[in-house]
Amino acid sequence: LAEQPAERDDEAGATMHPHIATAISVSCGVLLGAFISLIVDSALFEISVNGLFAIVFGLCLMMIGGLILWRVAPEEGQQMSRWRSLVFAFSILVVSSGVFCFILEKDWITSLGTRAKIPMYTMLGTSLCFALSFSVVDLVNQGVCTCCLRGSGGDDRLIKAVVQSSSQVYVILVSSVCMGAVFGFNFGLLDVEDDNARHTRFSKDQFTSSIVGAVGGGIVGYLNQMLRVRSDVDSYAARFENHEDI
Repeated sequence: LAEQPAERDDEAGATMHPHIATAISVSCGVLLGAFISLIVDSALFEISVNGLFAIVFGLCLMMIGGLILWRVAPEEGQQMSRWRSLVFAFSILVVSSGVFCFILEKDWITSLGTRAKIPMYTMLGTSLCFALSFSVVDLVNQGVCTCCLRGSGGDDRLIKAVVQSSSQVYVILVSSVCMGAVFGFNFGLLDVEDDNARHTRFSKDQFTSSIVGAVGGGIVGYLNQMLRVRSDVDSYAARFENHEDI
């Protein structure tokens, strides 16, 4: 019990004002959302006009999807859980998107119309946005944890990852899928792969996608901070109850 006030003082000194933390989280979400939208749009464009990019992205997506399928496939006599079923469905989406990379290269298959390409671009945009979003989140988590570890003098109790609860993971999952679908749908709807030399359609698509990404990223940043605070409150309440039991 004597260690409890000291622990509380350490945690109080390691946190910032809630409004400042929320503003930082929203600002980072806006920047990351806009950045991801530009990367996804650029990848979709290069896949459409560059055969090398189409081969590289196609093979990588098919390998990643196949690896996920192999990892989550249930063994004999084992039932599929809800989370495993979700990951299994996503892995099929990733494999399909890898196949679409070869189909959407405009110089290889010229008989496809704009309407036929829209669903493929939607699925491809979803896969790319999902993979990129979780990669960025992992990098941010690693960077934040490293900085917190150095700033706390090696005290693991003061390390708090940006994304640490299942609720936050679900928010990022849903948002990345929705935003990726919007990026891909808008790219296919504008028929960007057949753009002119001035890249007018591509510029219009990037402008629209960056707004969607910034708004979506800001919302995700706000929700992520709210869920992070709730998780911290719940964990502190649980530890306080444990101290009382002792």
